[in-house]
Amino acid sequence: MAKDDNFYLKSIVMTNINLLILLLIVLTSCQSRKSTEPIERKQKVETQTIAVVITDETFNAPDSIPAGYIKLSLSNNASGMHSAHLIKLDKGYTTDQMIKTYADSMRTGGSRPSWMTHRGGVISEPGTSEIELLLEPGDYTWVCVLGDESAPHFAGHEHKSLTVYGTIDASQQLPPPDLIITMTDENFALSKPVSKGNQTIDIVNSGSKYHLVAISKLNEGATAEDVTSWFTNYNGPPPAKGIIATTAIGPALTARINVDFDSGEYVLYCMANAEGKFHLLDGAITAFTVN
Repeated sequence: MAKDDNFYLKSIVMTNINLLILLLIVLTSCQSRKSTEPIERKQKVETQTIAVVITDETFNAPDSIPAGYIKLSLSNNASGMHSAHLIKLDKGYTTDQMIKTYADSMRTGGSRPSWMTHRGGVISEPGTSEIELLLEPGDYTWVCVLGDESAPHFAGHEHKSLTVYGTIDASQQLPPPDLIITMTDENFALSKPVSKGNQTIDIVNSGSKYHLVAISKLNEGATAEDVTSWFTNYNGPPPAKGIIATTAIGPALTARINVDFDSGEYVLYCMANAEGKFHLLDGAITAFTVN
């Protein structure tokens, strides 16, 4: 082989080696960036606060919001208990249709419209209550679900149409909760004992029906059985005081609340009654201790 040919061969080999090294550097860099992306996504959280204000004469809520996580903050400035609850409508249905059909089903005891989905919300005594929800784009209706079956609040002035627009940012994730309450069609399961102080709680509906979470502090010496009995006949003063409650949450959906617990005995129960009977009367009630 000639000297020039030998030099040319060595040049080709060195060039290929350099290209291989460069390729390895690029691949290593890409792999490094790829491995950190999930961590960055988990840390990115953007929760918008949505205010709803209720008085005895008014129901003030936004008519459009972007899709994604919201913190629903209800200011109940009315007398008595009220709620800010979101119902998602299937495409083609309107708020007016939903209000009439839903009110009729409550009055007659008929089944709820299949084209509406209870997305959740919060029930509040006079004061302020909050809940976090993940909203998909679509048409919704704000309602207050309280009142009696013949005259639910939403059949009056306590309702408003809502459009959720845009898309959900799949990178958004909330930090892990302190506690998970899993609702089944029979009862509740707590992921661990409840601690004193402020607790971030994820509510998960793993059942096939609509369910909600209500938490009250038991009076001294009272039991969960006393609460069930009271809801059966309403005789005498209630055996528990105060209430922190979500509105109905559909199957496979979640919500997040924060509760500041004192030490004591509490009761966890479901007041959903789409079938004409409080779920707690069928056993969806349990007591727990906060130390």
